[in-house]
Amino acid sequence: VNTESQTLSSTISNQQVTELPSLTRNPYDFVGTVPNVSSDSNSGRGTGYAIDGLRSSSTNVMLDGVANNDEFTATVGQQVPLDSVQEYAVTTGTFSAEYGRAAGGVVNVITKSGTNTFHGSAYEFNRVSALASNNFYDNANGLPKGIYDRNNFGYSIGGPILKNKLFFF
Repeated sequence: VNTESQTLSSTISNQQVTELPSLTRNPYDFVGTVPNVSSDSNSGRGTGYAIDGLRSSSTNVMLDGVANNDEFTATVGQQVPLDSVQEYAVTTGTFSAEYGRAAGGVVNVITKSGTNTFHGSAYEFNRVSALASNNFYDNANGLPKGIYDRNNFGYSIGGPILKNKLFFF
């Protein structure tokens, strides 16, 4: 709770973005970890979550402080990879007019930026049926475990182009 402006907001940190499980590797999956938010995946609108009991299409999605909405379909305008997200804030109540069209809530994604040193990461997210168990209902009915194999490879790199002036990530 912000006592100066009555804003209710939660921040999803870089550590949470990196370490929390995400089957789809979508950064907006973590909006559901915030209080006053419920899943609305059937509508396909907004970030897929209803905030403060309002429709998910009432959510204003921002990218680095700029509106990131597809106004025609009321969805996220530009998707960003999970590895490019530094953190994001989910504002769920009584926010000021600076956020624009939002009635339900505001999701503001902040992306990583370059620095004067080179940095990056390489990864593989592996999900295979050999490491999973069968679910309760399939076990009860004598059905075999499903077979799947999911490998997600990627990397990120950031650094200087002109020292102290121009960076990339």
